[in-house]
Parts: sequence; C-alpha cells; structure tokens
Amino acid sequence: MSDDTRPPGAIIPGSHEPIVINADLPQTTVQVTNTGEIPVHLTAHFHVFEANPRLRFDRRKAYGMRPDVPAGGAIRFEPGETVPLQMVPIGGNRIVRGFNGLVDGPLDELDVDTALDRAIARGFLHQTEE
Repeated sequence: MSDDTRPPGAIIPGSHEPIVINADLPQTTVQVTNTGEIPVHLTAHFHVFEANPRLRFDRRKAYGMRPDVPAGGAIRFEPGETVPLQMVPIGGNRIVRGFNGLVDGPLDELDVDTALDRAIARGFLHQTEE
C-alpha cells in the first residue's frame, strides 16, 4: 500500500530494532528504601526529589531528576524494601509544578540546599550517599 492510499490512522511498522529510551541522557542511581507501611509507585515523569516523604534516599542527588522508565511506566517500592532507582534529568523548560510543592517553579532558579532544607523541615526523609 502506498502512502497516499493508506487510511487515516494506519499503523506503519518500523524496524525490528529495539527502542532505547532516554538515550544519551546522563543517568544517576540512588538507593531508595520504603520506610512506610504501604507500597509506593513512582511514575515516569515524577520529580523524584519530591517523592513520598517515607521514601529514604539521597534527595540532593535526585533534585531535577525523574525515573528512567518509559512514559506511562512506574517503579514500585514495597514496604521495607531497598531498590536502586535509575534517574535521568527532567527535560524541556525544567519547570516543576505540583508534586509536594517543594519546588513549584523553575528547577534551575532554586538552590538545591534551600529545597532540601524545606523538605527535611516538612518531614521528608533524606540520607546522603557517598
């Protein structure tokens, strides 16, 4: 079938090569421990720094980062479980709105130490990694 005879919405198969997401983006890994009593899900576009307060990890390393999972995907942390979480930088204009309100604006205009102090004051767990 030629391009001009395909119906609208036709699916055109691509190559059979695997699709690599987040190619060429720098990756950072933190060890995340769920200290809470219920499972926690972190979706693909969540600002990891602002994740559930009962998750203990190096929030400084997670500032401006999102999970390295496909759009629509998530990672799950069971109670008491420690899981390595791979992250990549948030792209685009790097503006974060919502989540837990720790940043609520341009990531690169807020000092990470100010944001971390705010998080700790609100009861978010933090554990520095070497």
